[in-house]
Amino acid sequence: MTSGLLTFIIVAVFTVETLIAVSLRHYRKASLIIVFIVASILLVYKSQEFIRDKIVQNGIYPVEFSHICYFIMGVTVVTGCKKMRAFASYCGMLAGLAFMIASIVSSQSMINDAASPFSLGISVTQHMLLWFCGFMLFLNVGHFDIRDIWIPVLGIALMVVFSYLVHLRIIYPDFYKYDDMVIIKIAEGTILGYVIAGELPMWLRVGTVAVIAAAVAASLVAVYKLNDKYYRYKVEKCERQGVKYDETEIGIFPLIAYIAKAAGWERKKPKKQQKRAEYYNCCVMENSKDAASEKACG
Repeated sequence: MTSGLLTFIIVAVFTVETLIAVSLRHYRKASLIIVFIVASILLVYKSQEFIRDKIVQNGIYPVEFSHICYFIMGVTVVTGCKKMRAFASYCGMLAGLAFMIASIVSSQSMINDAASPFSLGISVTQHMLLWFCGFMLFLNVGHFDIRDIWIPVLGIALMVVFSYLVHLRIIYPDFYKYDDMVIIKIAEGTILGYVIAGELPMWLRVGTVAVIAAAVAASLVAVYKLNDKYYRYKVEKCERQGVKYDETEIGIFPLIAYIAKAAGWERKKPKKQQKRAEYYNCCVMENSKDAASEKACG
């Protein structure tokens, strides 16, 4: 496979997935079901892959950013943890978008690093599915509260710490690529080594780290703000149409909550949370008596 063909395939898949997500923007329940299925498959596949590599002891571990994202996305969606959705969405979109950009800038390195054409195809598929799930959570499913922004900030910090522990061979001492980790290259400003030959000057490395840190901070805030703005628009649209905003939830936590409610064990929400829910949730208009108004609006 040529580098040009690989770039074309990745950009084409990225575009198609984005268009599919946009076309489903009015169907929250369908979007959530699709994300749940895809994220569950990714979680199962990456889990068995990790267990298999651990058994054969081939020195391969899920330590790169995208590898960790598979587990963050899968666990978040399968459990139905709403507070983690922004983090999972951001990680998924960042991993997919970075992979697509890397295919444009340095697709030949992807081909060279791949063990086989099959493994390259699997890598492309997995990264693009991360983008799809992340973008669907952002656009169609979740509502991200800016007050929870500390969760992805803490999560990213823990990723960096974990990567350094692997890099220093404190964790997974037999990991054979401990000196070739993308997160470490970003943290140390040597990521431009993929496109610039030779030793990078210190001023360029420091500048690279500063620019990437600023870009991550700005993009994280933008994700929260844009999601909240679009969510309010959808809720207000439902209100104007006199229909109920679809708040369907899927996962382990929602199932536990449903069982607890059915058994009469549901804990009453504090007044502060009730006021928040009243502010954000779209209710059926008082003057609407048509039973059709009960249909979901996403």
